[in-house]
Amino acid sequence: MTSFRVDVLTEDDWRRLRDIRLAALKDDPRAFLATHDTEAAFGEGRWRHQFVRGEWNVMVADGARIRDVGLVGVTREPGAPSQECYLEYLWVARGFRRHGVASMLLRAVIDRLRYSGVHTVWLYVLDGNAPAMRLYQSFGFQSTNERLPLPQNPERTEERMRLRL
Repeated sequence: MTSFRVDVLTEDDWRRLRDIRLAALKDDPRAFLATHDTEAAFGEGRWRHQFVRGEWNVMVADGARIRDVGLVGVTREPGAPSQECYLEYLWVARGFRRHGVASMLLRAVIDRLRYSGVHTVWLYVLDGNAPAMRLYQSFGFQSTNERLPLPQNPERTEERMRLRL
């Protein structure tokens, strides 16, 4: 039997963030804008800097063994109002997909954001990522009809979505 909990990492957990992020990039190289090789080269300072940008939420599965099986970041753009934030880097380990883990992780994070006074949550989803689009829409995210070309591959785009809490 597996139970789940969400841990909010601290800056001292930078190695854990690194390991989860590198696992995600290795597992799903086309799902993110970054690459495994680029982020594998980051040093401790660069990983610690990720905590300046925001908080990192990890879904932990506690069953036969404890393991980190999901990740989502809550970040803020420089100068953005405190009532707005972005979700980024959502990832769930392959063996835990299609079992509600992403929904549990998002629900926990969105509920905490709502309780903390956040009014608007933004995110970008890569065009063609239908499972992610369905997940976000099930939470009430709506398209803003804004699409951005990817810097390293302008033929691909990502769509901006918004959730009003």
